This record gives sequence, C-alpha cells and structure tokens, in this order.
Amino acid sequence: MRKQHCTQAQGFFTAGKQVTMSIQFSGWEVVDDGACFPGVMLAPAQKPQNKGVYTMFHGTSVSSARAILSGGFKQSSAGMLGKGVYMSRDVKKAAHYPLGSNPSDRVIFELRVRVGRVKRIDQDNHPMQFTWSAQGYNTAWVPPNCGMKSVPSGLEEDCVFDPKRVKVVGIAKAPNPAIKKELQQLLAKESKKDTGGAGDCKDVCQLCKRKTQKGAPHIKQQCWKCGQNICILTSKHFCQTDFGSLLASPGPCTESRMSLQFFGWEVTYDDDSPRLELGASQDPTDRGVYTMYHGTTVANARLIIASGFKQSTKGMLGMGVYVSRNRKKAERYPLNVNPSDRVVLQLHVRVGRVKRIDKDNHPMQYTWSTQGYDTAWVPANCGMVAVPSGLEEDCVFDPKRIKVVDIAKAPNAELEPLKQLLANSVRNATVGAGGGAAAADCSLCNRKQQQHSPHVRQTCWGCGQNICTLMTKHVCSGRI
Repeated sequence: MRKQHCTQAQGFFTAGKQVTMSIQFSGWEVVDDGACFPGVMLAPAQKPQNKGVYTMFHGTSVSSARAILSGGFKQSSAGMLGKGVYMSRDVKKAAHYPLGSNPSDRVIFELRVRVGRVKRIDQDNHPMQFTWSAQGYNTAWVPPNCGMKSVPSGLEEDCVFDPKRVKVVGIAKAPNPAIKKELQQLLAKESKKDTGGAGDCKDVCQLCKRKTQKGAPHIKQQCWKCGQNICILTSKHFCQTDFGSLLASPGPCTESRMSLQFFGWEVTYDDDSPRLELGASQDPTDRGVYTMYHGTTVANARLIIASGFKQSTKGMLGMGVYVSRNRKKAERYPLNVNPSDRVVLQLHVRVGRVKRIDKDNHPMQYTWSTQGYDTAWVPANCGMVAVPSGLEEDCVFDPKRIKVVDIAKAPNAELEPLKQLLANSVRNATVGAGGGAAAADCSLCNRKQQQHSPHVRQTCWGCGQNICTLMTKHVCSGRI
C-alpha cells in the first residue's frame, strides 16, 4: 500500500529544503504552534505531538491562584523534573495539589499549553530527567503507569520550562461558588487587559475559527479555482476542483490534484522498505517496519528459517510470535536452556496496528488481536509483574509479518551454517516466486525490483537529475 501526500502551497519544505512550484496552489495544510490555536484534550496515555497545543490542569491554593491570575506562572525551582511549571492532563492529578494542603483551600486551573518540543521521561534516573530543558526541549512528559517511584500515583504529569507557554483559560474547580466567581472575574479582568494591546487575541474569525488580533482582522478572499470564500489563515483548505493527474507519481493524489508534473515529492510505503531502529522506550508507529530480535534454539532456528514462524499458543499476551527490539532480551531465550544452544535471529517486523499493554490485568492483555490490532507492545520498565526484567517486548499475531534477515548470535560452530541456510532460503524463495519475485535492488530508490519488471527511470524536468519514479523522496533544486 502506498500513501501519496500532495503538499499544496506555493512553496513547501521537505527534509529541510524548499521545493518551489510554478503555479499558485488552491489547497494547503498548515501546522501551527500559535498561542491562539484551540487546545486539544488528550487522554493521559496519548503521546503529545511536538508543537501541539493541549488542555491541561494545575492545582494550587486560593492565594496562589490569585497571584497566578495577576502576575502569571513562575517556575518551580525544584521538582522531580527540575525547574518549570508542573501540570497534568489528568484533572484527578491536579486535584491532589498542593500536597498536604486542606482540600477547602484548593483551586484547579484549566490551561492551554503550547508544549513545543517534548521529551518523554519514563523511568527513574532517566539520563535527561533534570537536563531536558538544557537539551533543547520545552516540555517533559511523564506518561501514566510508567513505574517511576517518584510518581507513586501513576498519573500523567508534565513540566513546562517557560511559563509563557502556559495560559489560564478557566477555573475547573474552586472551594466554593463565591471563590470560583471571584477567580472567574479576576481571570476575565486580566484577559480584558491582555486584549487591550494590538497584538493580543480578541474575536474569532468565522471562517478559520481562530482568534483575530485587535486592529488586524483576517484577510478573506475567494479560492481562485473553486470559488469558495476562505480566510488566508485557514489551517486546511482542499479545493474540490480536479486539475488532472500528477504525472510524476504512479498513483492518484488522494486529496487535490494539479495539472503539471511535480518535481518534488514524499511518499510513505507500508511494505518491507525502511527498517527503523527504535530505542526500547520509544513508541512504535502504526504500520512501521522495525528491526527486532527473537531468541530460540539451534534446532528451532533451522525450522523457522526453512518454514517460517509459528504462533505460540500461550504467553503473557496470548497467541502470537514473541519478539523484542532489545537484543539483550532475546539473548535470554529460550528460558532454562543451555546458553550454548541459543540463537538470536534478527528480524524485520511489519507491526501493523499496535496496542500498548503497560499494566498487569490490562483489559486487552489477551484480546488485542480480536480488537483489530496486529501487535501488542509492552514498553520497557512499565512495572508489569509478568515482565520482571523490565525489558521491552512485542507479540505479533500474524507470523507472516515477520521476516528473518540475519543471524545476530549463534554458537560458533552453528553461525556460518545458519547464515548459509538463511541465504539459501532467500534464494529459493526468489526463484520459486517466478515473475513476481524480488530481483536486485534498484540503484536509485534502493527498493526491491520485481523480476522482469524493472523500475521506470526518467530525468527530473526541474533539475535534470536521473530519478526512479518509485523513490520515496525527491527534493528538486530547480527553480522556475
């Protein structure tokens, strides 16, 4: 499967370089890190996106609430994540603060937070637990139930280094109606002061649904092709007019099409192309293709290479093939087997749709494969009793999603025979598949070619470079 994304603007950036087009486009998509962008409510376990604007909560005392509304947030000088402003997407977490205070003196602010660049901190003594802000990150994120001893509640937490990235937008909870009304009036008063300047948010544009600036209403105009009335700050506009086909790409564009050849593009493939090495705690992306490892015996390694993997009928995640990104994890298997009989297979795994299982008795611990997921992922150090090592683990339901690509480790006497067996297996599969079998890699796109069907090559009309039409990315340096 291939996804073609047409980027629709007069110029766009790919891999840090700008690709310039020869016509004015009638559709576009924009990612904005603006303070006026609506906040998004994320579930506590959802991964925040860099430059996102999210709804969060902060618990404080009544007196501190008044001070924050009047003068803004101040950095905490210390904490489990160092300096910054502490908050959470989970209102239950905010309700516990300030710790040790009387609940009748607690206020919960609703916030809009521009998280900027986010660093995930998910283990005690993380190497960047206190230095993330010095490494170019704006926010530190502690996911729920990550097992950190300094977060005994297991609830999601965030620390934002720059207080200016945090804005109070509501009073989520107050000790009584009188105090809530007082704080709401103070918030409204301070917001009114803010809108007194020409650069601050005031009204909402009816077309783009974004705040306008006082004295600077948004510019509105008609789309030159489809006639729709639009605001130039609309984050997304897809023109419905069909311009014809994109001749430089083999398939149709899924959204808006133009009348000339593209001479720059980016394509994402969902097959056995790029393999990524992920850290043990990094979240896998759905439909990603990753390098993983599987520990087995010498005899079973021969069977797997010859006939493929078979599902395990039981395990901590139910039926499937158990693998790990962590080679050290794979080297421990099979358990209770002499180390001189252990083999570690290096794999390429098409993970498909991934479900995170990060606590004991998770409601989908054994049923994820029946709920439309292809892989179950147990992150490192998540605290599950069933994973005493704390090392990352995956279970892939369909063995056909896994391909052995190398022998990572084997007893000295078995290493070369197993490598030769693997090479023969790959060669036999290629010959046996006939015309559809994979042949040599294309020297331009570095992807497998089909036998008797070499990739089409042509000269880019913008820059003259010799290209393959199946290249995942071509950044043209030409200008019109």
